[in-house]
Amino acid sequence: MKDFILGLLMGIANLLPGISGGTIAAISGRYEIILKAASDFVSLKWKKESLNVIIFLGAGIATSIILLSKILSILFEKYPEYSYGIFTGLIIGGLLYLLNQINFKKTSNISVITISFIISFFLLKFAENFESTNGNVSFWYLILGGIVGSATMVLPGISGSSMLLIMGIYKPVIDAISNINLNILIPVGIGVILGLVLIIKLLEKLMEKFHEQVIAFLIGLTIAGTILIFPITSKWLTYVFFVLGIFISKYLEKILNE
Repeated sequence: MKDFILGLLMGIANLLPGISGGTIAAISGRYEIILKAASDFVSLKWKKESLNVIIFLGAGIATSIILLSKILSILFEKYPEYSYGIFTGLIIGGLLYLLNQINFKKTSNISVITISFIISFFLLKFAENFESTNGNVSFWYLILGGIVGSATMVLPGISGSSMLLIMGIYKPVIDAISNINLNILIPVGIGVILGLVLIIKLLEKLMEKFHEQVIAFLIGLTIAGTILIFPITSKWLTYVFFVLGIFISKYLEKILNE
C-alpha cells in the first residue's frame, strides 16, 4: 500500500512541470529500491519483491495520470502563472533535499555542479527553439520527447514534464492523455519505453559507483531547469504559490520519511 501511495504522488509529480517523480522517490528514501526493482524488471529478472514494487507503484502512477490529466490541462491553460509558481516552489523544495546529499567541501562536487549547470542551461535553451506553436508536432519529435521525458522522470531532480514543457510539447501531451489522442500518445509511449530501458541500467550503475557526482550533476541540471521555468510576473499571488510549493515539498519529505 505504501508503494501505491508513493506511486500516486509520483504520478502527480510526473504530470507537474516542476517536481520530478524521482525527487518524490528520493525524498521517500525508497529511490534505490525502486531503481533496483525497475532495473530487474527491464532485465526480465522478475523477482517477487521487485514485481510487487513495480505493480503497486505503477498502479499508483497510472491512477494519478488518468484522474488528474484533464484537471491539470484546464488549470495550466487558465492559471499559468500560478501553476508555474507552485511548480517552481516544489522543485526548489526537492533541490533543498538534493543539496543535503553531497559534501560541498569536495572541489570535485562543486566542479560537477558548475559544469552541469552550464551545459544543461544551454542545452535546455537550445531545446526551446523547437517549441511548436501550432500544435503540429512530428512523430519523431514526440518519440524524442518521450525518451527525454522518461529519462529525466526517473532522476531525482528536474522533472520529465519540465523537459516536455521546455520542448514545447507538454500541453499537447497533457491534452492527449485527457482526450485519449492516440496519434500523440503512441509515439510518446514508444519514447517513454525506450527512455526507461536505455537509462535505468546505466543510472543504477552510476548511482552505485558515483553517487555524489550523480547528485551533483542533478543539482546543476535542476538549477538550470528552475531558472528557465521560473515565472517573472507582476501577479504577486504567483510568489505566494511559489512559497507554498516549497512548504508542500518539505511536508512531503517529512511524511514520506516517517
